[in-house]
Amino acid sequence: MNEPMNPAWWPARQLQRHRIQKVLACGHRLNPPLFSHVVNFPRLEIPLHGQYRNQIESGGKIVKVTLGPGSALFAGPSCWNLPEWCPGLELLSIFFGRSRLSISHVSARAKNYPQLASQKYSVPRPISGPVPHLLVALAEVMAEDESSPALADLVRALVCCVENLLRQPVARADSRAQTLLEEIRVFLQSHYQYDITRDSVAAQFGVTPNHLSRLFQTHGRMTFTRYLTHVRIDRAKHLLRNYNLKLDDIAARCGYHDTPYFWHVFKRMTKTTPMAYRLKNRSSRTTSRVPEETTLPG
Repeated sequence: MNEPMNPAWWPARQLQRHRIQKVLACGHRLNPPLFSHVVNFPRLEIPLHGQYRNQIESGGKIVKVTLGPGSALFAGPSCWNLPEWCPGLELLSIFFGRSRLSISHVSARAKNYPQLASQKYSVPRPISGPVPHLLVALAEVMAEDESSPALADLVRALVCCVENLLRQPVARADSRAQTLLEEIRVFLQSHYQYDITRDSVAAQFGVTPNHLSRLFQTHGRMTFTRYLTHVRIDRAKHLLRNYNLKLDDIAARCGYHDTPYFWHVFKRMTKTTPMAYRLKNRSSRTTSRVPEETTLPG
């Protein structure tokens, strides 16, 4: 059955009042700082109110930037940024996942860690139409010139297409449980570096820990703990392939405080040690390329 969307929470007035004029692009070549925000898929972050302070890689160095309304931050797959969640910040985040396009309105209530989005929605990520082409164009322009004025034009067009998708009738084949599961998966892919647990994630989404476990067991392909471990080890593989980080640093960036335990989990999941994996899969850091998306179980 097709149902019309009701995107009453979509910040159309803020976006019209503060037309996006500047886009900062995140890089991926320098070692990402601890607790950096990095995911396997493209994402777009647009401040609606307040200041959005970040560290990003730009021009071959790590710089501190402050974004406000009228600006945006674009990160391609595996590109990173280190946000500072200033109280009063309202942020529109759009995640272009492998199968879902997720939109959330994040409000910062405490420094350095955001409250869960007060408004959120997800739709199937289009495989045709303008959205995939705009994402490719953004990646190509960003690779050539991170400060190109064309980035703002492309981002405004992308935001317009996302709004149009929200306003179109969509087939409501997914159950509420499946939609909730997708939102939790996106949350885990975005927050794996923090000290999160089944209980803390359940509290974020307003469900009981047992309900969260049943959600993964019934509608997912693996348990909550195994999915979180898969996400963390997947990011560890990326860091081992692409960065000259010590094993302690990689473990910490993937949410593990105990390096020997991380080593044990990595070997159990991959059948090889982290150092052996690095030696076998080391990529060249001198080749200009856009990182590929990694497929996570969904």
